Amino acid sequence: MPASPLTDPEILQALTAENRLLPSPSAVALELMRALERRDLGMRDIANIARKDPALVARMIQLANSAIFAGMRPAVAIEEAVLRIGTGGLARLAIALSLMQASKATNIEGFDLRRFWMTSIQRGLVFQYLSQRVGKMPSAEAFSLGLLADVGQLAMAVSLGAQAVYIGAEGSVQALLAQQLQQYGYDQGDASAVLLAHWGFPQTLAQAVRIRPQTPGAAGSREAQLGECVALSRSLQLRPGSVAADAGQMRSLAEHLHLSESDLQGVLASAAQDMAGMAAVFEMKLEQAEVDTEFDRLRRALATPPLLDEPIADEVLIVSKDAALRLGLRQALESAGHALAEAATPAEAFEIVQIQGPRVVVLDWADGDSVAALCRSLRTERGPRIYLLALSRDMEQHAVLNALDAGANDVLFAPVLPQMLIAKVQTGARATRVLAAAEAERSHGLRTLRTLEQRNAELLQAAGTDELTGVGNRRALDAFLPPLFAQAAAEGQPLACLMFDLDEFKRINDRLGHDVGDQALRAVGRVLRQQSRGMDFVARVGGEEFLMLCPQTTEEAAMRVAERIRAAIAVPQADLPPLSVSVGVALGAAGFADAASLIRAADQALLQAKRLGRNRVCLAPTASSAAARN
Repeated sequence: MPASPLTDPEILQALTAENRLLPSPSAVALELMRALERRDLGMRDIANIARKDPALVARMIQLANSAIFAGMRPAVAIEEAVLRIGTGGLARLAIALSLMQASKATNIEGFDLRRFWMTSIQRGLVFQYLSQRVGKMPSAEAFSLGLLADVGQLAMAVSLGAQAVYIGAEGSVQALLAQQLQQYGYDQGDASAVLLAHWGFPQTLAQAVRIRPQTPGAAGSREAQLGECVALSRSLQLRPGSVAADAGQMRSLAEHLHLSESDLQGVLASAAQDMAGMAAVFEMKLEQAEVDTEFDRLRRALATPPLLDEPIADEVLIVSKDAALRLGLRQALESAGHALAEAATPAEAFEIVQIQGPRVVVLDWADGDSVAALCRSLRTERGPRIYLLALSRDMEQHAVLNALDAGANDVLFAPVLPQMLIAKVQTGARATRVLAAAEAERSHGLRTLRTLEQRNAELLQAAGTDELTGVGNRRALDAFLPPLFAQAAAEGQPLACLMFDLDEFKRINDRLGHDVGDQALRAVGRVLRQQSRGMDFVARVGGEEFLMLCPQTTEEAAMRVAERIRAAIAVPQADLPPLSVSVGVALGAAGFADAASLIRAADQALLQAKRLGRNRVCLAPTASSAAARN
């Protein structure tokens, strides 16, 4: 008798009521999760909790220097790791690290624990890179969610035995889930969601790992989009024997998330490059050759166009006024497994081709000029994509030439041998299928080329974009400023440089945590983008420092812009502490030797604004006035 679906509390009770205990997070990891709910705890408090487990501290510092944060200077202290990973990311990664350690002491007969954690690490990396492209969550939190998305599979294997999560050679994940739901009242996706919620993960993240939809009609919500990202990362898994199904699911999910094939290939390349190193953080040894072999399988699956094995390729249209002839042809072709359509007139046949699109047509040439006209029309319209077989009762040469001139691929003479008819039809079906596959591959290649061109343009833009705030970065500034300064100097046009520093940023991070600090930086970046013109350039040039370049802007206008932005940032915002910025303004290009001198002048004005009490705008003296005073 099928089991009734269980509620979440019932699922948790079922998982924890068995004789064998589940691998559980460490006490320190759970304390870190509870600490996230307290707004009075800052970065140092979180670091002090982590210090209770020296092994955890070492792992966190190693994680802070891992591929997740590639390109940043090495972290050497737990405070730096907390600042980099974020309090939420650190707590959730602590859950994952302690679970992996605890599971090593668990012996589950028939369950490949190494494979489970290898797949989990790969899924975590894939989800991290997917999240970067879709923009759903910070890297560390994305990695931890992807890593633990299938922890319910481990839980069911421990509490119910490996047979509860076993997929046979001919089985599928969907069949396994249906079996689990029928037998136990929940599946491994439900188990994952329940456990993550039990350990303190936000409900939005916990519910995103369910494999079955939890809330009908939630399409487009953040939870639904996170769920789609999790599903896509699952489809890009190291699971042998499931390439074809995975490739189809990859394409479908990627299209829904507005990701191109090159996006997915980029995700796989990044994950493959980082996986061996990340596995080492989790005390798992992986050879790079092993990783490359697994990822190459997925890359090939993505790069291969779907096979054209559609029923339409083997459907045959018979065109004849002779009902007895149509019946005889039908019986012969149906015995070979072909789907059949019939038409008594050329007009009816033309309509069937337009609507149903069969690629093999058998024409009764005894119907005269009307069928010859149909043959010419179909050849003109469909070209080589359709196979036209003429049946002739006249064995003279001129009849064959007439049929071939009208566009027929071949001629059969009546009475027709069934074996010959079937052989000709199948040859034609194969030829049209091969042609269609070649066209699809060529189209696929063109789409891939266009996508790569678009992706290259996006990568060029991304290389100059600050990931957190969406404004330019130091690299973009170094490329943009020199020619802009040179142009302003050559044309005698003013160029305003505005430097912004978010006041008391360190206190925000220490008191409220790195996540709130990131939100504050995003808010400043958002205001700068909103207040800038199309010709202006905005960049984040330091931890909490931003710069705006305003061409053709006078001193008076620059001071108005700076004051307007300062006031806009000071407007109270929900979920954020009071924010303010200090601003330094310098006006060039005349009077400054180079662009660097202009930046230094704005920076000195910014320091003056800080010294005078913050939350104000100061104007740098021009180079000429400063020289006159000296």
